[in-house]
Amino acid sequence: MKLRTGKGRKVVIDTNIAVSALIAKEGAPAKLFEMLILGEIENYTSREIIKELKAVLNRDEITKRTPKKARQFILKHYISNSIHVRAKERINAVQHSSDNKFIEVALEAGAGVIITGDSHLLQLEEFRGIKIVRAKHFLEVKGQ
Repeated sequence: MKLRTGKGRKVVIDTNIAVSALIAKEGAPAKLFEMLILGEIENYTSREIIKELKAVLNRDEITKRTPKKARQFILKHYISNSIHVRAKERINAVQHSSDNKFIEVALEAGAGVIITGDSHLLQLEEFRGIKIVRAKHFLEVKGQ
């Protein structure tokens, strides 16, 4: 499967990928996060996505398992290495309505891929030409 990523690297990274990068430092999400920091991909985000990431990073099950500095690192680099957009179009494509924001940002940004571990999004596989894939699949297709 060929992944269309705009100019070769426009993506939307779901918050669960950022959190997984924090927890499993050797997995595909961590490699993807490294690509973000190195500028190998362009992640697009929104105020709503950042708000969700902050909330998830402050959940008890996360704060008990990870050092504060590591959580701050993930948040800082997710924000500073992402391009912030405000989606104009509202979508109702996913059963779990809070996941629609990732599709909305991808549409606004012209991103070709949403990278997620979320089953509601993954069930779609594609939305208006935007591929929805796991981090591992994205890395395999990109040859990483």
